[in-house]
Amino acid sequence: MSIVASPARRSFLKSSLVAGVWVVGSSTLPLLDSVAAADQKDKPVSPFDFWLSMDAGGVVTACTTVTNLGQGTHAAIVQIVAEELEMPLTHVRIEHAPVIRQFHQKWPPGITTFGSAGFNSAQATVAPACAAARQMLIQAAALQWQVDAKDCTAANARVHHAASNRSVPYTELIKVAATLVPPEKPAIKASKDWKVLGQSAPRPDIPARVDGSAVFGIDVQRPGMLAAVVLHAPRFGSTLSSVDDSAALAIKGVHKVVRLANAVAVVADRYWIASKAVQLLKPVWQDGAHAKINTASMRDSLLKAVAAGEGLPVQSTRIQHAMETQKAMESAKWVIDTTYDVPFLAHAAMEPLNATVEVTAGGAQVWLSTQSQTDTQQGVAKALGLQPGQVHIHTQNTGGGFGRRLEHDFAVEAALIAQAVGVPVKTIWSRENDMRSGYYRPITASRVRLALDQDNLPLALRHDTAGPSLLEYTGVTNSPAEDGFDWTYLMGWFSSSYRFPLFDTRWTRVDFGVPCTYWRSVGNSQNCYFLEHTLEQAARKAGMDSLEYRRRLLKHNPRAINFVNALAERAGWNKPLAKGHYRGFAMNGTGDVLFSGHIVEIAVVRPGQFRLIKITAAINPGLVANPGAVEAQMMGGTLFGLSAALFGEISFRDGQVEQGNFDGYRLVSLAQTPLLDVLVISTGEKARGVGEEGPPSIAPAIANALLAASGKPVTRLPLTQAGWQLVA
Repeated sequence: MSIVASPARRSFLKSSLVAGVWVVGSSTLPLLDSVAAADQKDKPVSPFDFWLSMDAGGVVTACTTVTNLGQGTHAAIVQIVAEELEMPLTHVRIEHAPVIRQFHQKWPPGITTFGSAGFNSAQATVAPACAAARQMLIQAAALQWQVDAKDCTAANARVHHAASNRSVPYTELIKVAATLVPPEKPAIKASKDWKVLGQSAPRPDIPARVDGSAVFGIDVQRPGMLAAVVLHAPRFGSTLSSVDDSAALAIKGVHKVVRLANAVAVVADRYWIASKAVQLLKPVWQDGAHAKINTASMRDSLLKAVAAGEGLPVQSTRIQHAMETQKAMESAKWVIDTTYDVPFLAHAAMEPLNATVEVTAGGAQVWLSTQSQTDTQQGVAKALGLQPGQVHIHTQNTGGGFGRRLEHDFAVEAALIAQAVGVPVKTIWSRENDMRSGYYRPITASRVRLALDQDNLPLALRHDTAGPSLLEYTGVTNSPAEDGFDWTYLMGWFSSSYRFPLFDTRWTRVDFGVPCTYWRSVGNSQNCYFLEHTLEQAARKAGMDSLEYRRRLLKHNPRAINFVNALAERAGWNKPLAKGHYRGFAMNGTGDVLFSGHIVEIAVVRPGQFRLIKITAAINPGLVANPGAVEAQMMGGTLFGLSAALFGEISFRDGQVEQGNFDGYRLVSLAQTPLLDVLVISTGEKARGVGEEGPPSIAPAIANALLAASGKPVTRLPLTQAGWQLVA
């Protein structure tokens, strides 16, 4: 995972007072220059070209490039502002930054939310602006009192001078502060000096989410707006040949039927009118090359590919040791040889995909829930024949993303529909459309061979994996394939906290024409399962306790061992189990900087059926900004991964997706959810990310418990396909 680099260029910040509001902003397009150019039609003007503003009442509004996905990052940004500005949390408001070049980041690229980089992104942008503002407020007070600024301090939205027992509120200082030159390198607080950060704080967005006043993309309303419902081709790669729309157009309230390359949309006064009308369409589709795919044949192709072992090797001498690995396999005392396979997975966010678009002669306005503002802006602009600057993205609260809202296909589709109609149109995908029209986590098979020495410790690891390349399908600006190798298939192997002397990794591209993209935790979501279940088999071969075997593999990594020990103690690993109860452990570690893991206790009630008794989760993401938010994130990620492990599968029959709603694509229910205990550990000086740490290790922890119960490896997910059924 990359970490956001803090801007260090000269004159990063500018300060000014406009309409009674003090703003601290980027020097790449200073606010005053923007305001002065208000009459210039060729230069866009944004009233939000700043990271921070303080009004006459002392309320601070901070801009962020991090989408409010519901994960609580905005609450941590509120804490950043309150921390750096020494003011109450209740005085802080957060707004999403406008999608303009001045707010683009190096990582994630442009304005994008992924990679668990939200907190670090805010620390690199909002924090320096707040630190600068604090220093300028102190300087303004020092000038007013004719004292040395070093003798002044800030606290509770006031500047204090202890020697003279004087204090003044920020609101009386902003006019003077706005005339000062911001410090060239604002000094943000070290974590040891935190007072607000590092503590659990309430999320300010919860009341609005509970009472329904929070506005999500699906809630947007525009004057004269119509609603659109889309019918996509039933098979990926198919195109629209023709459509009989007479019955649909005959319904009162229907305005237009819009034909697209692979879909047809009905535009009506309201959603339910359009939804009824779209069912009356009689489209004729032209099938593509993969029209007859089915899950059984896809799985067979992948298993044959990994058995052949003829995939593309990693093109890196640092991590690829083919000949040495082969020799180790031949000389090993034991070789653990297991073939796994996992299915396509949907993201299944609670808010279905939607976008509201208004296209005029001058450009387009787009309101939507998205993780990828810059890519969406560029994609819509290209589709409409506009320049990116002519497309204005209005970011809304998001009812779940999980990677699906990194793609912008639905926004482009909505823009084309709005352009065809000529008025504002809100396009909403039904749940069935959302689930059946891509993108998915790739279907994958892997054969893992782990060579063990005389002490049953790893000598070498051979990993043959096969599946489609999500990098070929995604519209996300990110690192491309490396020498033709889709690097997402490596995630969780070479960055692992464990140490393996030799690696030989091969990937076979097997494409089925099904669009794939990033899914929460990406390659780690399956690779952690492949790795940890293989290690569990090695521990059994060695006749060792699961955790003691892991400790031997982690003897070079004391922080990882400390994490394992803390999780074991929290879960009561060494306590006797009741008859018929079993435990399983798994962890997802990145070197010696980031760890997450699960210990699961199950009870086997009868052959092939088990009950979840308790899940203990733990995470050490380095530096923790808000322990309560991290705990909630780990809970949500655990249940997200648990649903996938137990039931998650997108399957195909005759080229069509079989699942269409939550009756077929099941989520774990409250009745099936056991006691879930989360341990949050903070032992670092840098935040390493949280959002993607919940899903990877829950599936292998359960699989390892089932291995302990049955003595048989679990080589296929979901568990329903491996012969195991969860009972409440």
